[in-house]
Amino acid sequence: MHTEAVLRGQQVVLVPSTPDHVEVYNHHIVMLTTHSVNRIRDPLTLEEVYDMEKHWRDDHDKLTFIILANGEGDTASLPMVGDVNVFLKGDPSDEDFEAEVGVMIAEEPYRGKGLALEAVKLMLSYVTGSPGLFASPPLTLVPNPPLPFPIRSESLVVRVGQDNGASIRLFERLGFAETKAANAFGEKEMRLRSI
Repeated sequence: MHTEAVLRGQQVVLVPSTPDHVEVYNHHIVMLTTHSVNRIRDPLTLEEVYDMEKHWRDDHDKLTFIILANGEGDTASLPMVGDVNVFLKGDPSDEDFEAEVGVMIAEEPYRGKGLALEAVKLMLSYVTGSPGLFASPPLTLVPNPPLPFPIRSESLVVRVGQDNGASIRLFERLGFAETKAANAFGEKEMRLRSI
């Protein structure tokens, strides 16, 4: 889903994915799949990653931002450290509609420093249109998201590897709780608790 929005936090800047990000993103994917204990597939080719990035921009069922580490200068000079996504399943008017949230901090030196937490807070504030729900103090200057957003916070879901303690703790800090035990893929489902 295409957006021109740039979301700024204290530690991160979220920018729309562009073809300029593909080579670094591909490097992240190669690093993660090569070093992963739970490797489920071979790394993507550069051509496959370009195709995937195009789908991120063109498909109406996903929204992806590239995570940049905040610093001096314009966004083009900031280091790309990961991505944050929302994948839509169904129509927002349907009772069983889901918006699955995912985040990746691929660059090791940036892990464990709160960047993923801030990136997810920015994304959730953006897609729900509720900046006060996820950020304290509430975010200001959050642009209006593209349709079909904003979505209801009750439709937010994450699926996290049962052994990924860091991600589980991150989403628990945001108010998510386990709703389904690990499935055949070793992922547990978490949903936002009633607020």
